[in-house]
Amino acid sequence: MSQLNTNIIRRMGIATLLLSTSVLGGCLNDGNFADQAAEPIAYSGSEAYPITVAKGPVTLDVDSHQGTLSPAQVNAVSGFAHQAEQAGVTPITISRPSGGGASARVASEVASLVSQQGVSRNMIRIGTYSGPASAPVHVSYISTYAKTKPCGQVTQDATETEDNAHMSSHGCAVQSNIAAMVADPETLVVPSAVDPIRANTRVNAIRGLERDTSRDSAPWWSIFN
Repeated sequence: MSQLNTNIIRRMGIATLLLSTSVLGGCLNDGNFADQAAEPIAYSGSEAYPITVAKGPVTLDVDSHQGTLSPAQVNAVSGFAHQAEQAGVTPITISRPSGGGASARVASEVASLVSQQGVSRNMIRIGTYSGPASAPVHVSYISTYAKTKPCGQVTQDATETEDNAHMSSHGCAVQSNIAAMVADPETLVVPSAVDPIRANTRVNAIRGLERDTSRDSAPWWSIFN
């Protein structure tokens, strides 16, 4: 091969190498690729909608227009008081409007009904707030509860994704249901203590393990004995 042909081939190889390097550099410097790699993506509902524990008032408004509790109101107050008593929360507060009138009688009936549900008298606080006689009676207590972020509204466009991405509210309904079903939200912060293993259960487990170990170490012909 002549010296001219050798120089031509060498120059073509260098040009090809430079072209490949420039193309690769352009891919690495692509702004879209860098943004996609740096942006974290939540792949599960627990990541997108984590459950947190909050503390705040739980309130029930009791209408006082009739001057006495209706059957539906009796059921609502009874269930509310039972829920508070089972949760072992702070004292229940019953606030009636300062205008008095029929609301004073309704507040008295609510207090009696709450006491019938097992809440002790010293755990019932009765007070007033500024308002007309027709205003409702507020029944409330402070409780710890589990919650997650609001789900928002899902539109049809959000379900039509060409890049196989999650919807904006993916997993929110499941997380909201789990938060609503938590019996004791405090266990999400501090797990419940585990009861110690009973002594006889531990002994039986160890004996069973010893039998399995001795059976494995015995010669194969011992199965015929």
